[in-house]
Formats: sequence, C-alpha cells, structure tokens
Amino acid sequence: MSRDRLRARFDAFDRDKNGKIDESEFQGLLDALGLGYSPAQAHAAFSSIDVNRNGAIDFSEFLAWWSGS
Repeated sequence: MSRDRLRARFDAFDRDKNGKIDESEFQGLLDALGLGYSPAQAHAAFSSIDVNRNGAIDFSEFLAWWSGS
C-alpha cells in the first residue's frame, strides 16, 4: 500500500481530526486494513507503537510500525 493511500486510511479513522488516533480509532483502522487483530493484540500493538506514551498514535509512529522500522 502506498504511503498516500495509507495516510488516507489513517486520516479516515482520525474521527476528531487532530492528526492522531486513539486506541479505539486504531482498532477500527486495523480492521479496515484487514489485519484481524483481537482486542488484546490491538492493545499490545498500540502500546508498542505509541513510543512517546501520550495515549495516541500520530502518522509517523504508525508509518514506522507499518513499515517494520
């Protein structure tokens, strides 16, 4: 998936349009991407992606995870 397309998906789940997604928005994004994570798996992934521990994932954090960095 291209970066632009991934960004569009991310933005679609950023319901409050603050440039970040919270954990409930993240679960929806994972589902839309067809990843099939359980709630426990999604929670663990969210916790590992939120590197600055602010309770939200910005696109750069998500992209690093998605890209395997």
